[in-house]
Amino acid sequence: MNLNGKITMAIRNFFKKYGRIILIVFVVWLIIFLINQYLKKRPKETSMINTYTPNNPIIDDGGNVPERYVGTINQTVETYFNYCNSKNYEQAYNMLTDQCKEYLYGNDVSLFQEYVDNIFTQNKIYNLQNYSNVDDIYIYDLVILDDIESTGTTEGYEPYKEKITLRKENDEFKISNQGYIESKPYNKFAEDENLKVTVKSKDISYTREGYNVTLTNKTDKYLVLVDNTLNKEITLNLGDQKRGTVNYSNASLVLNPGETRNEVFIFDKFYDDQKEPTEICIEDVRILEEYEESNEDTAGAASRMYSYTIKLK
Repeated sequence: MNLNGKITMAIRNFFKKYGRIILIVFVVWLIIFLINQYLKKRPKETSMINTYTPNNPIIDDGGNVPERYVGTINQTVETYFNYCNSKNYEQAYNMLTDQCKEYLYGNDVSLFQEYVDNIFTQNKIYNLQNYSNVDDIYIYDLVILDDIESTGTTEGYEPYKEKITLRKENDEFKISNQGYIESKPYNKFAEDENLKVTVKSKDISYTREGYNVTLTNKTDKYLVLVDNTLNKEITLNLGDQKRGTVNYSNASLVLNPGETRNEVFIFDKFYDDQKEPTEICIEDVRILEEYEESNEDTAGAASRMYSYTIKLK
């Protein structure tokens, strides 16, 4: 037998002996190869990370909402929202705190109805996210959106967002809306021979504080408290800074001889900023024999100028 015949015989014997094993290995390899090719061509799935944690605060200094309250708070908001959505005004209104009813709506449900009708123009849905928690008051971001699945259109789509707070009143959670939080009595006062100022209370929203004050001119002269001759004429001392009022930027505040009047001093201040107001200061009280509103140079005519401080602590 020649060399070629021997080689051919050896190959036949090899495949006769190992051919089945080789076939199995080839089939397994082919299957693995085809699976790999399929996976390479298949679109990669994007991993969705859900960071929506509605009861974990964005501002976490005050801690999380207590676990025992989570279910009740969520159910309270859902019930309130559904009442608004279905225009059950009375039921929704009765879920507000007494202070919210008085401060925002003057204890008039018809004003609350206007608020609801302005927002709930069609069927809505909502998202809820805890924002901050301070002194057993739980502040949430409430985002109200058009129910696209219900309406079938995105025309005019514009989310509405506001802060709402929840707190317990008589063992049940009540809501304050439109960023309002609460009103607090103050009963702080200061007095000298010219002026008496009583701080009766303050109204607190998430972004502002409004101090309700009574001012009495004890003299037979004019007292000029604000006329825009200074940058900040009435200030709130927060320890590390003084903030001017936001509601007297283009207004004057002058007390006529013997006059008593009620005013509100509004300052920018976040509810959860941990800054404690220490005093209100009228930076430049001017005493005038005569006063004309059109006269911009009132300071030059003043018989006396001084600062006046009302301690809040």
